[in-house]
Order: sequence, then C-alpha cells, then structure tokens
Amino acid sequence: MMIKMRVGVVAALLAISLFVPIASAHGANDFSIILRVSSMQPSEAEVLQNDSVTFYNVADLNRTIRVDLDGDGVYDQRCETAPSNSSSIKDECSFLLDADRWSAGTYHLDVFSNGTLWRSLNLTVIHDYHEELGPPQGYTFNNESSAPEEKQGDEDLEDSLRNIAIILFTASAVVWFARRE
Repeated sequence: MMIKMRVGVVAALLAISLFVPIASAHGANDFSIILRVSSMQPSEAEVLQNDSVTFYNVADLNRTIRVDLDGDGVYDQRCETAPSNSSSIKDECSFLLDADRWSAGTYHLDVFSNGTLWRSLNLTVIHDYHEELGPPQGYTFNNESSAPEEKQGDEDLEDSLRNIAIILFTASAVVWFARRE
C-alpha cells in the first residue's frame, strides 16, 4: 500500500515538473567593503545596478566615503562612518546603486580618514538588463511561405501527443521500478 502511494506521489511530481515554466531572476545584493586600520578589502568591486555597497569601518577612526557620479570634479554623494569602538551603530554606511543616478561604468569612491584622502575603491557598475530587446536588426520571422492553418493544427496535435507519450512513459517506468522492489 505504501509503495503505491509513493509511486503516485513520484508520478505526480514528475508530471507537474514537466508543466512548470522555468524562470530566473535576481534580487538586489549587498556588496560589503571592510575598512581596516591600514587596508580596505577588497579594493575593487563589480556590482549590478540596484545593488548596494556597504562600508564597514573596523578601525578606531572616522571615515567618510565620497563619490563623483557625473565626472565634474564635485562629490555628488557621501556617507560617513564613526569609529568601530563607539557606542553607536554608525560604524557602517551604504550606497544604493539605483539606475537613475548610477549609470553603467566605473566609479572611484574616495575614502577619507579623519578628513584626509586614505584610499579609493574602484567600483564597476554593470547595467542590469530587464527589458525585452526584440529580434536583432535584419532578422525576419517566418520568412518562408506560411503553412496552411490545417498543417499548423496537425503540428500542434503532434506536439501534444508527444508530450503525453513522454509523461505516460515516465509514469510507467516509475510504476515498473516500484513493483520490482
């Protein structure tokens, strides 16, 4: 009785998995930079738009991170961290790399320690593609003469029958293996 139930569950899972669409996506990630007393790890990063970069200050110094987004020589964004031995939670700060302000490209985030330039982070921001671009230029779909609707209907029927045959074959193999045991 238990074997029949197991076979039924396995067959149902196999049948369902054939009809589930495959999709992939990613969420916004957080890239961590550690600011030590004498080093910054890592010294360069590659991230996607809409990710964030968080700086963790583990030194007993104030640190300020500044970035010039448009290349005009004026810092557009900044964040400040307190020393790590302070009683507050201000020993970290983050930049959200939203696509409206951070276009794809390379940026240099300057890290100041107690008001003096200490290190620079080379940050490469990659465009996060989510749009459907369509076919490439010059591509034509169904360039040959179109098949009659009756022939197209026969092809759809053949595809459906092939899928049903695969499902039945898989289910019968599962049942056969279960009965052998």
